[in-house]
Amino acid sequence: MYFVNRNMNKKGDTTIAMDTIIHLVIFVFFFAIMFWFVLSQSNGSAFMEDFYAKEIVAMINNAVPGEKLAVDVTKLAGLAVKNGKHVRDMIIVDNVNHKIIVSTRLNTGTSFAFFNDVIISNWRVELLSGNSKTSQFTFEITGAQKT
Repeated sequence: MYFVNRNMNKKGDTTIAMDTIIHLVIFVFFFAIMFWFVLSQSNGSAFMEDFYAKEIVAMINNAVPGEKLAVDVTKLAGLAVKNGKHVRDMIIVDNVNHKIIVSTRLNTGTSFAFFNDVIISNWRVELLSGNSKTSQFTFEITGAQKT
């Protein structure tokens, strides 16, 4: 029998080099994404945004019109200041889409929808008097939304 390796005599064949380059690019891309994810999770910002968004939404879903509610957001405010975000801008209420948006980082955040058909009014993040390090998010539930 006569066996001939067809690939042995090909000079200038780039398939092996291209396969290696493609695999290296995919490898570098994958680890860059993993590094970014780990870095974004490292200071706990994403976890705290998720936690507070869910807690506020749970309060809204169990609330009745006329209630005034407050949530201590001191830890969240500390992360926001550390990440360069103003404390007043870290929690946003979107009454049109029924969402609470919590963000301690610039250009990103976590949002959760609330199901209770109410309007959230007079919402603000404020420093408690007498203690400059304690902050809270206060808001009012003001009745069913008109559609």
